Amino acid sequence: MHEGHFTEQIVAAVIDELKKYPGRKPKRVRVVVGEAYHLVPESVLMHYQVATKGTALEGVALDLVEEYMEVLCGSCGQQGPVEDHHLLLCSFCHSRDVKPVAGNKVSIEAVELE
Repeated sequence: MHEGHFTEQIVAAVIDELKKYPGRKPKRVRVVVGEAYHLVPESVLMHYQVATKGTALEGVALDLVEEYMEVLCGSCGQQGPVEDHHLLLCSFCHSRDVKPVAGNKVSIEAVELE
């Protein structure tokens, strides 16, 4: 399970960002996670509660949004979803000559402050 390490990195990044806003209390954190990470949302939320104990994020809501995998095909030029994110193939021509364009990154999309 890599959810614990992943969650600790997110918490550390948000706490570091909060240093730019002294005196402001966070209310909600929104994180977009690519499908390629294979995260179990319930596990991330459990790890988040543990990782935020005693920090500025304790009790702050975490919105975890999954972004589906999309690829750009080098063979046919189409961009779109994949049928199986474990095997990246173009859904149109089934070529392996694809480049991920979505669903393969993690980003802290927003930290809502009071």
